[in-house]
Amino acid sequence: MHEVRPVRIIVAAALLASVSLAGGAAPVTGNPFDLSITALVALDQEQGDQAVPSVDSDATARSHPEWVHRVEAATWPGMLTGMDGFDDFVEPVGMPLYFEDPFIRSDIRLIYIYHSIPHASVLRGGKAQVAAAPIRIALTDRLALLAYKDGYSWTDTGITQKGDGWNDLGIGLKYAFYVDHPNQTIFSGGLKWELENGTTRALQGSEQELAPFVSFAKGWDKWHILAAMTGRCPLNRHRANYSLVWNLHLDYKLTETFRPLVELHGIHWLSDADRLPISEDYLDVGSLGASQAKGRDFFSAGVGFRWEIVDNVNFGVTYEFPLESKSEHLQDYRFTFNTVIRF
Repeated sequence: MHEVRPVRIIVAAALLASVSLAGGAAPVTGNPFDLSITALVALDQEQGDQAVPSVDSDATARSHPEWVHRVEAATWPGMLTGMDGFDDFVEPVGMPLYFEDPFIRSDIRLIYIYHSIPHASVLRGGKAQVAAAPIRIALTDRLALLAYKDGYSWTDTGITQKGDGWNDLGIGLKYAFYVDHPNQTIFSGGLKWELENGTTRALQGSEQELAPFVSFAKGWDKWHILAAMTGRCPLNRHRANYSLVWNLHLDYKLTETFRPLVELHGIHWLSDADRLPISEDYLDVGSLGASQAKGRDFFSAGVGFRWEIVDNVNFGVTYEFPLESKSEHLQDYRFTFNTVIRF
């Protein structure tokens, strides 16, 4: 499929209000993203004299289900099929809420996180578990709709009551603004918006949040590197903390279906909030509104793999551990299971 190069893309309305494991929620209006059930996309396409360079390797050619091609034929180029030429890259595994890859694809990701909390931390030990099924939908070969946060959480800490409930919903848009197929390089950026509709006893529903991000990928033969940086900007600075989240991923294509990987994650807190007189915040899962977090940093590493089970379905897992004293933050260790189903 040739690459479409539109002169301008006007998004009149987004496609999805929210997604959760148990089903969709009612549309939300009067907020930073004005979402409705239908997305109207107008394309002004310029035909150039030169074809966009394609990647020579047959290994990068990805097939789509027939129904996806029918949708594209009935709408416009790139609808659901997204961007070609980067199909030799896999998605990151760890910190799935904020480690946004730069690719324009349609997929659903089945995620389960088991997070152990240190006994020496302010929460006095415990655990958090998250199950989610975020969705990404390619609207064109350069633009994607994100329903990046949903699902259900279970929390059990040493100082709070055991609780469970729905996660906050998160939606957004991603645009690939620099694409270099011959050199296997891509830069993307976008904006995410997290609602505060989650269950408080599951440590959700604290505050709405806007999260601008940039992401990058580069391939060298069998090596692939991905990177992302996200700013977490709560709409009420008294209830949640501003922070920067950064992520790195490196994998090696050991076989056609298996690749070991290593990831690095970091958080830098930019502000204090007013909810709790503590210096440890809830990492990437949420925000406790810590009043003594400004200037602090968190670093962790993850090791694991991705394995292509069948065409367009790959399974990933990482074991993540902190790179500093466990008493300083809220992570003892973490397992992340991340299955990606592309369509």
